[in-house]
Amino acid sequence: MNRNESRLVRSAKIRFLPAVLALIALAVTAWAISARVAYAHAALISASPGNNETVRRPPVRVILHFSEGVERKLTRIEVRDKDQQRVDTGDTAFDDNDPTLASVGVKVLPPGLYFVTWSNVSTVDAHNLAGTYPFIVLNADGSYPEGVTLDSASATTSGGQLLPNNVDVALKWLALLSLATVAGAAFIMLAGFRPAAAFLDDESFNKFTDAIEGWVVWLAHVLIPISFVASAFLVLLTVNRFQTSTGLVEYLTSVRTGEYRLGGLVSLLVALAGANVMFLARSPRARDVGLAVILGATFGAMFTYSMASHGAVNPGKFWGITSDFAHLLASAAWLGALVMLVPLLRWARHELGERDRFLLLAGAFDRFSIVAGLSVLVVLATGTFNGLAEIPNRDAMIDTTYGKVLLAKIALVIPLLAVAGLNAAVLKPKLVAATRTVFGADGAPHDDGPQPHLESLRRWLSILVPVEIALVLAVFASVGVLTQAATAKGEVAQAKAAATAATKYSSSFETGGLKMLLEITPNRVGINQFDLTLQNPDGTPATTVTQARLRFDYEQIPGSLPQSEVILRKRADGEYREIGSYFTQQGNWRVTADIRRSDADDVSHSFILAAAPSQSTSSGEKGAFDLPFVVFTWNEVGGAFAALAGVAIVLYRRQLRWLGRGRYRGAMSVSAALLITGAVLGFGVHSHATAVNPTADNPVKPTQESIAQGRALFEKNCVVCHGAEGRGDGPGAAQLNPQPADFRLHMPYHTDAQFFNFIENGYPQSAMTGYKGVISDTDIWNMINYLRASFSGGASQ
Repeated sequence: MNRNESRLVRSAKIRFLPAVLALIALAVTAWAISARVAYAHAALISASPGNNETVRRPPVRVILHFSEGVERKLTRIEVRDKDQQRVDTGDTAFDDNDPTLASVGVKVLPPGLYFVTWSNVSTVDAHNLAGTYPFIVLNADGSYPEGVTLDSASATTSGGQLLPNNVDVALKWLALLSLATVAGAAFIMLAGFRPAAAFLDDESFNKFTDAIEGWVVWLAHVLIPISFVASAFLVLLTVNRFQTSTGLVEYLTSVRTGEYRLGGLVSLLVALAGANVMFLARSPRARDVGLAVILGATFGAMFTYSMASHGAVNPGKFWGITSDFAHLLASAAWLGALVMLVPLLRWARHELGERDRFLLLAGAFDRFSIVAGLSVLVVLATGTFNGLAEIPNRDAMIDTTYGKVLLAKIALVIPLLAVAGLNAAVLKPKLVAATRTVFGADGAPHDDGPQPHLESLRRWLSILVPVEIALVLAVFASVGVLTQAATAKGEVAQAKAAATAATKYSSSFETGGLKMLLEITPNRVGINQFDLTLQNPDGTPATTVTQARLRFDYEQIPGSLPQSEVILRKRADGEYREIGSYFTQQGNWRVTADIRRSDADDVSHSFILAAAPSQSTSSGEKGAFDLPFVVFTWNEVGGAFAALAGVAIVLYRRQLRWLGRGRYRGAMSVSAALLITGAVLGFGVHSHATAVNPTADNPVKPTQESIAQGRALFEKNCVVCHGAEGRGDGPGAAQLNPQPADFRLHMPYHTDAQFFNFIENGYPQSAMTGYKGVISDTDIWNMINYLRASFSGGASQ
């Protein structure tokens, strides 16, 4: 085979790279779709009985509500008395419809002090939490048991620090760094260094190929075992922290995070086998197979990290996982390219003549600048995307631990951008100048050597390469912290739950010779426990009651919801209980107790109370392919990525000249089309930009009288579709397509004049008809004033 034929064969091999990467992307897509939605760090949000709560009647079950889903096999709930004797029945149960709920039955508890001890593991990344809190069962007359006090008892939580400990961070850093270095080195060898050496004669090319393959094999033999050991230690530490009987084998084979960690360990072993194939094989084809195994296995191992990271926990998880995986790949390509530059410089200095050495280094540096530049673009784009998905609001960037670590990572990325700018503004022009010195503009070789240009390049590289490597290592350290830190969303949710925690409703009333005590726990939208105690005037249990019934009427908006009722189950003389979901909307409810007696007339009494919103309330369930944040729309996100792709083509247009004149012009046309598309989607299409002065065209001042009239109109005409909280979740919303608007999301982005038009004329292609002629113009403005006053705060829950 002559030299030209060898070059053709090498070029043909290189062209298979996009196909290989496409197959890997397809496999990644299929795997990502199967991921389940969950969250990291499952903190205790509420409980029944709650922390430091005093209850007149002992509970039948202790119910815990966590901020995120928990692994069933790794969740433990125990109830102990003051002597640390267990008083629970051990039948820990979970809710198939709500992975954040867990409960355990308890024995009949006499009056006294009790402690609930719990531990769990997040369904995403195996973060463990444990805690203890006290509650008291009072005497039958409501008095404290003798000698029992909460003064010396308090709630505790362990294992749930917002930042991981130093050992975990170090192990995660070593595992990721070693894995990414091998993956990046194998990639740059295949996509960068081999093509750069295509001009060499066969003997030099074979020597160079043997050398770079040897570097990759050496890195794999050293770093893959390090990554494996670090990952294995992380698994052992995780299992050791479990407070259940779940062992190592069970964790790796039946728990979601364990299964992905096992997949990562197996992938590392496969990658090591690929390195052995490259080391032992004699034929180039067999070594290429080993290289492909290393690439596929290391990419697979990195993907298991993405599947067990914060990217897999949000609504729209497909995009979160994909973005997280692309972030890792770009960082790995950058790091691997930097590491491989060091032996490349040494080998070229000792093995090649001046001209060939310069051409090889020039080609390698040119491809390195492409990899580094594209990596910067991908890291910036995916990092921004991940940040928007994980940071729920602007304040969380500063007020949460996750946000502070992310700011530290951004501070490290900024110098990397400066280095990338030097690559583009300094190194690449020097490469162009040096190439023209060697070959001239006409392609003919010149006699004057490239030594001055080569020395200049070496000088720059001796400065930039160590700086870049140090910065990338620091960035990977921040990744090791971020992937194990509590999410900003979780921290905000815990703080919000603590600030808005509902209290048990308790109210008593005496009528018709009967004392009634109604207790509702936790008094929220959703499932509640309803306890009704009935006593005679002397405090003895009422034994002649034949039926106790509760009727529920939504008083916030009379007539908007049908009445519901429940017959309470008798637990003992004068004690009745039922558990169910009878509060379906936040706001004021009338709960009427109807008591039927065998020895006297029936009695009834109505209790008026306010039900708090459910802690699990959201703006709607999102699927795997939905946008995981509401700060921007799909139009804006798609426009940003289109513009980014167009900019990338423009920046690297010189490298596209190998396509030929026709294809090059086509690539430039595609770039122009992408830039135009990005501008249109970002600015020309309705993008929900915040209105500058939304009330400018409203002729009715938002007085209290106007807002009150608007509220009455809203409750009469709009609640059935939009819901009492304006979320678009009213009783009639489920049958509508499209769904009614969530006012919390739309109020900041529309003017009052726009809302007036929607109300008066209806909303196009929806079930909402106009109210022109039905509601006066003044009343429409009153309704808009109410919407503006009530729903302009944004979707905070």
